Amino acid sequence: MSLVSFVLVSLISVGSFAAQIPDFLKNPFAATITSTLVTAESASSFQRGQVTLLPSRKSVPLMERAVDFNYSFRLRADEKAPLVFLIPGTGGTSESAGVLLIAEQLFKQGYHVVTVDNPFSWRFAVAGSKSGLPGYTPRDAADLYVAFKKVAKTLKADHGIQPQSYSLLGYSLGGLQSLFIGEIDQKVRAFDFQRILIINPPANLLYAVERLDALADVKKQMTPQQRQNVNFKVQRVTGAVTSGKVSLRDPMQMDQIFKQERFTDLELSYLIGNEFHDSLGGIIFSTQQVSDLGILKVPATKYKRNARNAEISKYSFAQYMNLFLLPTLKRTHGADYTVEQLNHEASIFGMADVIRSNERIYMVTTVDDLFSKPADIAWMQKQFGKRALVLPFGGHCGFYSLPVFKEHLKSIF
Repeated sequence: MSLVSFVLVSLISVGSFAAQIPDFLKNPFAATITSTLVTAESASSFQRGQVTLLPSRKSVPLMERAVDFNYSFRLRADEKAPLVFLIPGTGGTSESAGVLLIAEQLFKQGYHVVTVDNPFSWRFAVAGSKSGLPGYTPRDAADLYVAFKKVAKTLKADHGIQPQSYSLLGYSLGGLQSLFIGEIDQKVRAFDFQRILIINPPANLLYAVERLDALADVKKQMTPQQRQNVNFKVQRVTGAVTSGKVSLRDPMQMDQIFKQERFTDLELSYLIGNEFHDSLGGIIFSTQQVSDLGILKVPATKYKRNARNAEISKYSFAQYMNLFLLPTLKRTHGADYTVEQLNHEASIFGMADVIRSNERIYMVTTVDDLFSKPADIAWMQKQFGKRALVLPFGGHCGFYSLPVFKEHLKSIF
């Protein structure tokens, strides 16, 4: 689609957005939590694939199930159909609900679709991270680019596809990583990505880490009974969905059941924080199996992991960055290397020239994103110009099932 048409569709979409979204989902916490609940109708139609990227990892103890890089895919009958790689957010896998939901729509639009594990996930730490310690965006992007090439080669050999072009989509941390991958591809040209869409990228990693830890700490404000009550609410929602009484793909039905359960902001914050913090625990466990830095004191064996997991659960995202990641980067960047330097190199601010100069890169984000400051969202909007769509609400990646997003996706791909 031409840039003029893209802008017109964007303006129309923003104008109709408020009329399409249910009132309850204008709450950024509620919108954010729904991104993990809405599943693709055709999730079972996706095939699973694996490739070996780091053969030496087969000897990593207790990680036997994670030694190969995982991806999911769905291919069109036309072997020359264009192909889109999709990257989920923090801790996300190729089977995450959000990434399959978007992949499903792009498949309907005529694309081969391939979803992958995010580099900052427990499986990728073993199967794809050369350092075994993900979290530094430039390095993670380079690792994932290698995986893309191996996956594309495998799909061509095993399924006979010959994509006429390639594109890339990432959301949350996957969106930020997509920018760095795009920069690599501009030099290497293994794919010559025709479109790159980044959704709700965290502008400032340090700020995003602060917010993640703040949400995880909400648990400390709640009594065991309050946490149990929240879990009962989630079980009721899950039960209504699995029984077919409610479809979370319908925004109005989703709104209805959330209102019925009367989730508070505190409860929603707890659920969001808990989800992210659990993913961090898996990452710390797997990285220390790959290369034990001696930070954790409790050992793990095949039959005894609970004590080590309990020790890991006390670590925050900030502690991972400062105690695990930063010291290893000092070895390659110098003893004076600071977390502020890490943040600058691994965040979006250093990518301004790439954003402005590459007309193929688009962004969708929200005014009420939980993990970016308003000033940073404004900065990103300025860099992207007419290639940015900033929705008035939707939280962090909480708008995938809405017509406004589906139509916007069609205007780009």
